[in-house]
This record gives sequence, structure tokens and C-alpha cells, in this order.
Amino acid sequence: MKRWTPGRLLLARIIRFWREQLRIWKTVGDWTVLLYIVVPGGWILGGLWLEMLREPPAWLKALPPELALVLFVLLMFAGRLRTFLEEADVLILLQRPSWIRTLRLGGAVYTLAVQAVTTALLFTLLLPWLRLHDAFDAGGLVLWAVYTLACRLLTAAVVRLAASRLRGWKLWTADTALACALIAFYVTPVLTADGSLAVMGCCTAIAFAMWAAAIACVLRRRSGYEADLAAERQARAASADFLLSAVVEKKPVPKWKRPALFPRSGRILRSSDPGAMLAEMRIKSFARQFRHLGQVFRLLAISTFALVSVPGWLSLILAALLMMFLGSWMQREWREWMDEPFIAQFRWEEAAIRRGASLSRFWLVLPAAAWFAAVAGWQFAGWAGLLPAVPAGVGLWALINAAMMDLAVTKRRSGAGETGDAEVRETPES
Repeated sequence: MKRWTPGRLLLARIIRFWREQLRIWKTVGDWTVLLYIVVPGGWILGGLWLEMLREPPAWLKALPPELALVLFVLLMFAGRLRTFLEEADVLILLQRPSWIRTLRLGGAVYTLAVQAVTTALLFTLLLPWLRLHDAFDAGGLVLWAVYTLACRLLTAAVVRLAASRLRGWKLWTADTALACALIAFYVTPVLTADGSLAVMGCCTAIAFAMWAAAIACVLRRRSGYEADLAAERQARAASADFLLSAVVEKKPVPKWKRPALFPRSGRILRSSDPGAMLAEMRIKSFARQFRHLGQVFRLLAISTFALVSVPGWLSLILAALLMMFLGSWMQREWREWMDEPFIAQFRWEEAAIRRGASLSRFWLVLPAAAWFAAVAGWQFAGWAGLLPAVPAGVGLWALINAAMMDLAVTKRRSGAGETGDAEVRETPES
């Protein structure tokens, strides 16, 4: 019976990973694709590459080689630190930290090998363009490639360390700061060294030393399994996601986090009838979506510009029309919301639906109505008309909202009556 060791386990997982990737790519191509597409394409592209290497075309000479920094910066953040950990390792290997350290160390060496190959391939592909850079000779280009590799490894290690220690806005802040620092660390020597091999060599040595220190921290830490497992899942599914990205709609990953508005999700209306419950759910749903808030702010900006651009007496009429327009928009959004699966699964009474629509519409439009009235009052009578216009505008909006009670509150269903706006829905018994 074969006895497992940390090294043998690491090798088995690497072999299994590549077998999985080959099986995925075999679903879209076989030997005919290799014979009739890959081989001829590689032959043609190789000939074009040799031709551009011997005689660079005019359009290639017009491109400054410094633009390649953009590609290399994107390449820095494209890789990930592999650890080859699996979900069961948290339980099975938890009592054997030396095995987990071996897997992480082997993953770091594997990451070094893979990123060295991809970096060399990219520099080779861009060689006809990069050799036009007067500041870098052949040795300088090789050192530039090694420096890029060191920065890629450093980026993968420090990003993993941040993901294993931080969460939420702290992780976002750390990732942003690290990205800015790493980009500055990579770009500055390339642009200012003027081909100096000594400067590039020192920066490369520093980058490798910082990468080694980061890997040492990765090996010593006893937490961060969630970040490692998430990275491994992404690595195993990368090929499948790439092949299916054009034909399968990618659903967003559910994120369980406390909302910024109404975090405790308590009651906001005094009434406890079904209509008030619907109104509360609608207000919270609307206010927690930044898409809706962005639309409201854009409407407020455009409406404010329109109010201050017309004569004073006309601004009063325009303010009333804007309240009606915003109320009508809220009504359409209400009908869309009532058609969502979670809300539509309950059979609400029509009276509760109309009351919920009226209450939610009133409170959602109330701040905008007060703002429209204040701007119109200021435009009509100056600062003296600003404060008195607010209660008048609130009262006007209450009348407009009451007049909108007869509007359709749900989408028309097939088979509904000609005069019915909505099908009757019974409130579920508590």
C-alpha cells in the first residue's frame, strides 16, 4: 500500500488539476481542431512574429514601448498564489500543520514556475515591440522580465495575506493601497532607471526578498483557510468559466452583509395592517438599492436645473408637474416590485396592495416633493418664499398622492377582466 507523504499529496493534486483542465478543454476541441486550426494558426502567427522581428512595421515603431507597462501592470494582478488546499484539509490535516505548510510551500513554488513561464511567453511575444526601446538592450530586457516576475509573485503573496486577515471595507482599503504601492514600485524603476542594470538588479533583489518574506508569513499563519479555498475554487473553475462566459449568464455571488440603510430592519411605520407591511418592505427595498438612489439623484439634479431655469410663476406649476411625474415613476417601479418572485408568492388583497402603494409612494417621494417646493418658492419669492413653500408643497403632494389611488398597482395578467387592474390576492394568515 502506497504511503502518503506531503510531497506525494502535493504532486497528486497538481496532476489531478491538470487532468481536470485537459478534460475541460477537450469538450471544445479534439485532434481535428489541433490539426486544422491550432497548428496552421501557430505557423502563420510565428511567421508574422519573425517578420516583425526582422523588419518592424511603421505602426509598431510609432507605438512607444512604454505602453507595454500597462500590459505588465495588468499581468501583475492576473495571477494568484496557489496552495492546493481542499475543503476537507481543514478537518483532516488540521492536526498536521507541517502538511499544510508543505502544501502552501509547494503551491508557492508551483506559482513561481507557472508565472515564470507566462511572463517569459508574454515578453517573447512582445519582443519585436520591446526591442525598439533604446534604454534596454538584450540583457536589460531579460532583467526587466525577471523584475516583472518578481513583482507578480510579490503581488500574489501580499494580496493573499490581506485577504486572509481582513474583511469588508478594511480589505477593500488594503487592496487599494497595496495596488497603488505595488504599481508605483514596479513602474518607477522601469521609467527612471534608463536601462541601468544595477538599479534594475537591486529592485529585482528587493522584490524577491519581499516575496520570500511574504511567503514566510503565509507559511506561519494558522488562519486564512477561507481565502485559500476561494482561490483554489477560482483556479479550478477558471477554464470552464472562460469557455462558458459567452453562452451562460453569470449569476452574481450572494453576499450576506448588513445593509447600510435600515440595518436592524425594524418597523418604520406605526400601522400593522398588511398594506403598511407592504409599504415598509417597499421603502426598505428601494432605499437599499444604489441603482434606485442614483436614478433619484439624477432626476433631482435635472429637475432642479429646470426649476431654476424658468420664470418664478412657472416654477410653481413645474414643481407640481414634477411631483406627478415622480409619483408616476414610483408607481411603475411598484408594479415591477410586486412582480418579483418573493412578493408574488403571497396572495395579497387588492386593498392592501393599494394602501401599500400609496404609503410607500408618499414617503419615498416626500423628500423630493419638499425639495421641489423649496426651489420653486425660492425662485418665485426669493428666500422669503423658501420656508413657506415647503409645507405647501408637502400638502400638494399629499393631494396628488391621494388622487393616484386609482392607478394600476400590479401588472395585468393574462385572463384578467377588462376593467380589473389586478388580480385579487389574499393575505396569508399569520
